[in-house]
Amino acid sequence: MTDYRKGLDQIVAVPAAQRTFDNTLGELSSLEGEWSVRYSSCYFPSQVSADKGLRDKSTALTEKMEAFNIEMDSREDLYRVFVEFSKTDAGKSLQGEDKRYLEKVINGFERNGLGLEPAARKRISEIKQKLSELSIRFSQNLNEDKTELEFTKEELDGVSSDYLQDRKMNGDRYVITLKYPDLFPILEECRIAETRKKMEFANSAKCAEKNSPLLEEAISLRQEEAQLLGFKNHAAYILDIRMAKTTQRVFDFLNDLVEKLEKPARKDIEKLLKLKESETKESDGKLNIWDWRYFDNLMLQKEFQVDHNLIKDYFPLEKVTKGMLDIYQEILGLKFVQLESEKSHVWHEDVQQFEVLDVKSGNFIGHFYLDLFPRDGKYGHAAEFDLVKGCTIRGKKQNPASAMVANFTKPLADKPSLLKFSEVETYFHEFGHVMHEICATAKHYRFSGTNVERDFVEAPSQMLENWCYEEEVLKIISGHYQDQSKTLPNELREKIIKARNVNEALKNRRQLHFGMFDMLLHTAEGRVDSQKMWLDCMSRVGMIPGQEGTNGAATFGHIMGGYSAGYYGYLWSKVYSCDMFLKFKNSGVMNSEIGRKYRDIILAAGGTRDAWDCVCDFLGREPNPEAFLKEIGAQ
Repeated sequence: MTDYRKGLDQIVAVPAAQRTFDNTLGELSSLEGEWSVRYSSCYFPSQVSADKGLRDKSTALTEKMEAFNIEMDSREDLYRVFVEFSKTDAGKSLQGEDKRYLEKVINGFERNGLGLEPAARKRISEIKQKLSELSIRFSQNLNEDKTELEFTKEELDGVSSDYLQDRKMNGDRYVITLKYPDLFPILEECRIAETRKKMEFANSAKCAEKNSPLLEEAISLRQEEAQLLGFKNHAAYILDIRMAKTTQRVFDFLNDLVEKLEKPARKDIEKLLKLKESETKESDGKLNIWDWRYFDNLMLQKEFQVDHNLIKDYFPLEKVTKGMLDIYQEILGLKFVQLESEKSHVWHEDVQQFEVLDVKSGNFIGHFYLDLFPRDGKYGHAAEFDLVKGCTIRGKKQNPASAMVANFTKPLADKPSLLKFSEVETYFHEFGHVMHEICATAKHYRFSGTNVERDFVEAPSQMLENWCYEEEVLKIISGHYQDQSKTLPNELREKIIKARNVNEALKNRRQLHFGMFDMLLHTAEGRVDSQKMWLDCMSRVGMIPGQEGTNGAATFGHIMGGYSAGYYGYLWSKVYSCDMFLKFKNSGVMNSEIGRKYRDIILAAGGTRDAWDCVCDFLGREPNPEAFLKEIGAQ
């Protein structure tokens, strides 16, 4: 922090007559790139370290670094420097990425309150500091959650023997956590409704007592900050620099989809209720929140003969990893080389490290890491973490490094780690973010890799999920764990493809619930009751009521992190991902020429250009929503 502050002080100290791009804007860019690496190295252990003491130290240091970030981003002397520089001949003559960078720097300062009266600036700085503290505590509460439930074998009727074999025991009862490998098999496979109900309640009530007040305090502070900055609400403040631009445009987008999906989602519910009635002999007409995953899975088995436990035998993690890496290498013109243990630098014995080379030039590009199994205290979902952003530091290239973190089932004594097909999709998706980071060619840190408009950032990875359903790809990534020469049979492959959009309208109404809740939360006036709003929105938009006494918002890490007033982006960006995939589909999904074009125009560019312009260049036309509406069940 001392070096960063000193560097910024030196920028301010340059006499006005001696200002150049290199000693002013270029130096800021270099300092940001260096600082980002130091920040990541201090923050990342809080998400992955097996040592609780180190995680706690990492969290405490992250709080200090966030406070320092807020202080640096609120420096009026720096703001004046760049405003003045923008008026010089050197500033006015900037072009391309450099010009965009100067504009973003000045806008960033103004979005932090620079240009306002001192009292308002001071209050905004205080708010940002408090919001940072709340976000860190919210995330830490989720990562450190130790909730466990215990069930007898009879209460877990329906789950696989592999599942039971891998669970801890307390006498004759199985100890079940809320981590994904424990949770979802019960919600999807357990025949005992009461067991599913208890697990659903525990998961939806997780951290509610601790995190609900943190979230609601954050909402109040965000509203105050937005109004100090001249915006009606936090959503308006956030959307000002997104593709969507306005809250009205987002609400129109969400409400239009809610309407389009109403009838097909009702049909999905009716089909699931008929299945429930035939299986349970109950006719209460209710599809409970603890029912829908189970009966969705049962429908796949009965009507489409899709048995996820049978299918996962063909997706051993090692085979999927090799096949996926081969596919990305071929499409993007890259070469991945796994480092031997004595040459790698990893934070846990489960982690694998790879170096990335450009096939055409042979040049080294960067590193990525795969950290794929659960651990106590580890980040509980699947995500990509940028460790080093690719950018230029004082004329020298800083090569990127990225980590994919997941929680796939660990190998058993007699079986390797086997992936459900949904996990294969997740693997392709998150590794797509890794490639976005690795392929970056931006000069400035602020535009590198996934530093794009937040409502576009998911599009590249969403597009790459589609590869999992292509016949030639499935032959590459599948192989029975007992004999990997036996790829997924054509019969199962066709069933997976046919069942892809089963109950898709209902599932997307659930996604709309998340997006709508986020927007309602961040456009509300006055204090909010997050629990009431969550449950109301869940019933009205998600179409399946939640359980009284729960508050899923307390586990909604996205809106306490970087996705506040941004969750709509998962569906918004899908408009572009579906349209971009058509270009591959029409030319062959393994077409390396199209792949290289995609790498250069979409991935490499990062935020150096508006996402809309990049997509138009890649497609050769303006995007349209037809493929998206068809995929989500709205057509």
